[in-house]
Amino acid sequence: MNKSVKKKTIGAVLFIIVLIYALISLYPLIWVVLQSFKTEQEFLKSIWTLPSSLYLENFATAFKEAKISVYLLNTLKNTAATVVVDILFLTLAAFAFSKLYFKFKKAFWYMILINMLIPTAIILIPMYIQVNKMGINNTLAAIVFPYYQGLAPMGLILLKNYMDNIPNELMEAAKIDGCSLPRILVSIMVPLVKPMMVTVAILAGMGAWNEYLWALVSLTDQTKYVLSIGISLIQSQTNIFGYTSVFAALTISASFFVILYLCAQKTFVRAICEGAVKG
Repeated sequence: MNKSVKKKTIGAVLFIIVLIYALISLYPLIWVVLQSFKTEQEFLKSIWTLPSSLYLENFATAFKEAKISVYLLNTLKNTAATVVVDILFLTLAAFAFSKLYFKFKKAFWYMILINMLIPTAIILIPMYIQVNKMGINNTLAAIVFPYYQGLAPMGLILLKNYMDNIPNELMEAAKIDGCSLPRILVSIMVPLVKPMMVTVAILAGMGAWNEYLWALVSLTDQTKYVLSIGISLIQSQTNIFGYTSVFAALTISASFFVILYLCAQKTFVRAICEGAVKG
């Protein structure tokens, strides 16, 4: 067997392995989507058959009767606010830790990283007590800043390591030209770290979009519930809405970030690859 045939054989085998892995990974999502287009009778008859037609009434039930639109709007608002807060504060913090010098820099860095070692369950009750004492239950702040605290260590590591690989000579040249630190950050650093910012935004958005535990604890007003809680409410009332409406709600929830990732996948992959090579 010559080298070219051997390479093609190895490539074909690797392609088949990757294809099988992709199908296994996508199967749960595909199964949920298929169930969302079935009638209730078709679903109860068999969960393995394909839908006979695209039955869209399940989505209408989820939006109109189960009020999924309210939960969806709340989730969009919370996710957008979380992403903005994360990108703003993490970019500023990463710039400071990467390019500026100040006292106790290492001590502050390690204090932030320690957050990664603390399980969410341990800080859940103290966080709730603090939010309750501040009187911000059922508000955007009660949701956004705990979400920010959860992603802060990982997002900060990603952005700081990315900025570390940007030559300091660019900053020095900009200072000689009379640029201030804010101008350097906005005009030089932000355009260069944009791929990693997109990556952090996607990670932050996914975390906020899928969050359930903290939202369940901090939100008591049903009109402020997010999508994850709304889906659990629909699931608990299958005798009213049916099982297929639950799958329709799950499809709506999953499709948002699938579409977003498909639109930004080149930037996302580029940031991960560049970070891996430079790191």
